[in-house]
Amino acid sequence: MRTRRSITLLTVAVAAMSLPLAGARADIVSNDRYYANQTPYGDPAGTAIVAPPAGYELFFVENVGRHGARSLTSTGTEKRALAVWKAASRKGALTTRGQKFDNQLRTFQRAEKKIGYGNLSTVGKNEWRGIGRRTATNYGAFLSAAAAKGEKVAMQTSPVYRTKQSANYFRLGLQAVVPALVTTPRTVNDDLLIEDGSSKAGRAAIAKVMRRSSVKSAARQVLLRLYKKSYVNKLSDPVGKALDVYLLYSTAPGMAGNTRVTFADYVPVSAAKRLAEAVDARNFYRFGPGVAGQTSSFRGARPVLKDFFAALDARVAGGSTAAVFRLAHGEVTMPFAALIKTPGSEKQASRAFSYGSNPWRGFVAGRLGGNVEWAAYRNASGEVLVTMRHNEQPVQFNASCTPSATSPYFYRVSQLKACLG
Repeated sequence: MRTRRSITLLTVAVAAMSLPLAGARADIVSNDRYYANQTPYGDPAGTAIVAPPAGYELFFVENVGRHGARSLTSTGTEKRALAVWKAASRKGALTTRGQKFDNQLRTFQRAEKKIGYGNLSTVGKNEWRGIGRRTATNYGAFLSAAAAKGEKVAMQTSPVYRTKQSANYFRLGLQAVVPALVTTPRTVNDDLLIEDGSSKAGRAAIAKVMRRSSVKSAARQVLLRLYKKSYVNKLSDPVGKALDVYLLYSTAPGMAGNTRVTFADYVPVSAAKRLAEAVDARNFYRFGPGVAGQTSSFRGARPVLKDFFAALDARVAGGSTAAVFRLAHGEVTMPFAALIKTPGSEKQASRAFSYGSNPWRGFVAGRLGGNVEWAAYRNASGEVLVTMRHNEQPVQFNASCTPSATSPYFYRVSQLKACLG
């Protein structure tokens, strides 16, 4: 697009961002508190795109993204955590710090009930409104032209309400920059719900990670902040009980606009890192790259990839749909990233997942609001090149895909079908 011939590089509010010179890991947020896949997306002022080769003009954009930050999807975690707390309270086994937990949790619950369990928080609404704003800023001339020509901008969601909310706030963000833009009626795509794909070997690997001494130690560190040692020593499944507290801790940043409760007093950063590693291991085998030589953890994303190519082919053939935006879940963005091997999602595990042995991270592949975008450009001869952004940062396709001779970030459609198919 001629109006974007130079690469715009802006500073993200939560972390400095630079344009990757190779297929580096997409990362626009800080991971210093270890929230794993519950890491909020952030709302930077702007993001980067790569200028197309000379003579090429943008003619199609599509994406798939996870819904924005939300409350917990059910009361189960809170009920379990409260049951442990009440038993400790009856036995006089609470620490001074732990005595505050009950009131904090109930305050957190009131905020959740106000927005509805599983629904977008204020942070989540702003995340997708911001993605829409930046998308329209980067591609404003193209979207304005599409609106003027009456071309379609399609919205797909899963059947789950928070994805429908995300689509609505994304649309509002787009229209804040391109007021004339009209999206077609939102449609539900059942392929945007993907089940747990872990294999027997993957589940065994998850269990092995949960038994690690480092995970057990981190769990004990969390529980001792709440309860006296004598009580903690007698708890069954201390890792599971600590992970319930960790989930409250990792969910709280996404609820920051609705409540001031953080649960940070109970989860020191050193423990958060090890518990995040355990959560990442679970997601790695259920929805990520998974066990070496197996595909069950990510093959559920194949219909999404098929839809990407089908939508692109329809546009190349003269279709009137200029953009397709899909709002889904981390259970879609994680396997989709693993299927196409985005940066950080290329490596499977031949032994139990750990941060030291594998670059995969939930805060990149599964973050709240996380997204994969393809933009297609065409020249006067009808030749089409595609470029990708992961979490709104330009990245190269995986090493099995050969870029065009004109730019390392642009690929012919035939090449992508061959290397991703």
